[in-house]
Amino acid sequence: MRRLLIVAMSCIAGLPLSAQTVPTGSGELFAPRLDSMPRSDRRWSVALHSPTAQKLAPIASAFVPGSGQYMLGNDRFIGYVAVEVIAWLQYTKNVREQATQEAEFKLLARRTARAGFASGSVENLPDADWAYYEKMYDYIESGPFSLTVVGVTPDTSVGTYNGSRWQLAQATFSTRGAALAEYMRTAVRPEFEWSWVNAQFQYDRFKRTTNKRNDAHRAAQTNLMIIGANHALSMIDAFTTVRLRATPNRAGGTSIGATISW
Repeated sequence: MRRLLIVAMSCIAGLPLSAQTVPTGSGELFAPRLDSMPRSDRRWSVALHSPTAQKLAPIASAFVPGSGQYMLGNDRFIGYVAVEVIAWLQYTKNVREQATQEAEFKLLARRTARAGFASGSVENLPDADWAYYEKMYDYIESGPFSLTVVGVTPDTSVGTYNGSRWQLAQATFSTRGAALAEYMRTAVRPEFEWSWVNAQFQYDRFKRTTNKRNDAHRAAQTNLMIIGANHALSMIDAFTTVRLRATPNRAGGTSIGATISW
């Protein structure tokens, strides 16, 4: 196993340091000298030698990107903070856009596709989850839940959502009873029935709005991935920085470097 002292401050922290040779047992390497730092840069060395900063910097960076770099006197904290702020602003914008588009296509569905099935005001129609509106996107009409008033007689039209559920249930289960139970579990109930028939313009608008909602949702998820990566990179960066070592040299000064073993 070897232990090599490499130049770290100049490439990681960007400090204006001079260099000296340090014996390693297998040769000499150049390492920056702490005592050659200008007075204006002393804050960097003090921060790097703070035991508290070295212990807490990686943890702080994991929670607030850039905070660990700031504690260690590293100006790279600006980059991490900038990425964090921009990503959160974009995420907030995309979440608002998603909510706006959802409100629009739900209102459009109530006033057009579901209006003919409302017993009272369309505003009182029950809401549903996103999967329901995906069904409404794929099928121009739900079809009736039952063709008869007494009992449940499934819709047999393959062009409607309920009709497709009944066809699938029949193909999946060997008995009518089991197929009917599956149909009742998956079919759209009367209070959620819809039809875009004779409303093609509104149907196209509904599709465009849902597509915009999907785009905003995907963008928001991407923003969260960027935020997560920024936290992880900032933590790793801070941990790498605190691995720096202060090594006494023959001249009585101190050299800053990092050790790598293999």
